This record gives sequence, structure tokens and C-alpha cells, in this order.
Amino acid sequence: MLSRTPLKLSRRLITAVPRHGATLHTGRPTFEAKEKDVSSYKSSSDHSVSVFERLHKEEPKAVTLYQKTVANTKTSIYAIAIVLGAVGFLSLMWSIVSEAFSSVSPSNVFKMALKKIKNDARATAILGDTIKGFGDTHSRTRKRLEHQVYEVAGTDYLRVNFHVEGNKRHGVVLVDLKNTKKGWKTRYIIVKLEGFPPGKITIEDNRHETDCEDLPEVDYSDIAFEEDQEK
Repeated sequence: MLSRTPLKLSRRLITAVPRHGATLHTGRPTFEAKEKDVSSYKSSSDHSVSVFERLHKEEPKAVTLYQKTVANTKTSIYAIAIVLGAVGFLSLMWSIVSEAFSSVSPSNVFKMALKKIKNDARATAILGDTIKGFGDTHSRTRKRLEHQVYEVAGTDYLRVNFHVEGNKRHGVVLVDLKNTKKGWKTRYIIVKLEGFPPGKITIEDNRHETDCEDLPEVDYSDIAFEEDQEK
């Protein structure tokens, strides 16, 4: 009896020792098992939340007639704004290109008139030697020229106004051109002096020539004058 008991104990100990590659299972859960359970619970809960959010986002919403009308109105307003912007940009580019290639643009008339004023002896004597010209004084860069295209009896005219300033006096320049049969011709270039004493400087005046071109030609050969009748 005494010899069998140690053998039984030794067998129990042998069976309790894990084999190579086997894991020891105990009644209490290990720390790693707890971490796996917590992570699996979190992943399952996160998965459930993401699915709910996805279903909530994918849930179709009913669009009312008012919302459709507002959306269509916004689209129409944006389209109209784009079209108007394109038209304004094209018109601006056309005016710039036409002014650059035209010989009677306001900028070219300004250069022509200013050059004649600087070469005029009377103008340099009254205004001063250093004469400079500029556009509208109310504009930021003073490069905007006041000009007007008008029509009289089917004939086109162009009027340009700008300012001149010398070291003595300053004034306003009035330039007027006419589109005749032979092309554009200058009718007059006049400088109106500002300040005291008032006055004007006529740089060029061709109205007696340009305006007479539109008069009809009259044949005076058949007209009898009083002197011929007395004879």
C-alpha cells in the first residue's frame, strides 16, 4: 500500500506537466484573453456604429417642390452671371484691340494734340516749357480720357478732352475730329486756360475747310448779278 501511493502521485504530476508545444489551460482567464475579448467587443461595437451611420447617410431624403425650385433658380442665376461676365470681358477686349489698331482712338488723338501743343510757340510761352498732359483728374491714374463719338447729318465726329499743365499755367484741351470723305481730319485744337486771367490758345482751327466739304456745289454761271444787268 505504501509503495503504490507515490506512483499515483507521480503519474498525476506527469499528467499535469504540459507537453512540448502545448499550452497550459487554467481555470482563470489570462490577461491576453481579456485583451482579445475587449478588442473584439470594441471592433464589433465600432462596426455596428459605422453600419448605422452608413445606413443613416444612405437613407434617401424627400425633395420638395420648393427645394427643386430654389435649386433651379440658383443654377439659372449662376448661368446668367457667367454669360454676362463673358460678354463684358469680350466687349472690353474688343474695345482695347480696336483702340490699339485704330488711328482715331482717344489715346492716339491725345498724343497727336499734345505733340502739337508742345511745338506751338505761343503755348510754350504761356503754359511754360515743361508741358505735360493727363486725363481725368478724378481717376486714380489720370489716364482715362474724356471722349465722345457723335453724329451730325450722317457724318461721324469724335471729341476728346484732356488736361495740360506747364510750369506757368494749366488748362483744358478740346480736340474735335470729323470723318470726311478723305478720312479723319482735325477740326480744331483749342486750349482753354484756367485761372486768372482767363483765355484760350487756338493751336489749330480747320473748321472752314472741313465743314465746307459737306456743302453742295453750286453753279454760279447762270446767275446774273446787278452789275451785269446795268450794262
